[in-house]
Amino acid sequence: MDKFITISASPHIHTDESVNKIMFRVIYALIPAYLVSLFVFGLGAFIVSAVAVVSCMLFEFLIQKYILKTDVTIADGSAALTGLLLAFNLPTNLPIWIIIAGSFFAIAVAKLSFGGLGNNIFNPALAGRVFLLVSFPAQMTSWPKPFVNRMVYTDGVTGATPVGVIKDGLNNEESISTLVAQVPEYTDMLYGFMGGSMGEISAL
Repeated sequence: MDKFITISASPHIHTDESVNKIMFRVIYALIPAYLVSLFVFGLGAFIVSAVAVVSCMLFEFLIQKYILKTDVTIADGSAALTGLLLAFNLPTNLPIWIIIAGSFFAIAVAKLSFGGLGNNIFNPALAGRVFLLVSFPAQMTSWPKPFVNRMVYTDGVTGATPVGVIKDGLNNEESISTLVAQVPEYTDMLYGFMGGSMGEISAL
């Protein structure tokens, strides 16, 4: 009898797409938002992103090479993307050691402990954010004001996000007119000229 069906394991459809291509495509797509963050927050945005990306790549290299003793995969861009996405979820005045702690959790716990890329059950960058938010709530909710001390990496001038302003106002039973007067202008919120994490500020 002729064999009409060939049974084999997936995947059955192949393309020339690679992990490297996909990861760097996402990184390229994030460049416009990154440039806006640099414009709004200045040096702080650069330092936070640089520390997050480098530390994520370094942790992945060290853990894979010396602890897991497996092939090092930092060239595929996934660790760099994790670092960039983590940075987009952080205030731009966060102490460097806290950024490094978040990078370690994202790579070591949320990614590699589950088997690495494709096996992790949580998004490593978001897991790193949650870890930092639970561990350092004060630092993670102190948002730098835009266009203030852009050439200095400082936590000296901070402000609440519009959602934070409204929440505090409602808890204090303030009037709607008082709340509206405290939040940024609509155009500032549209363009992202307000406090917040690197990647969450601009609606554009």
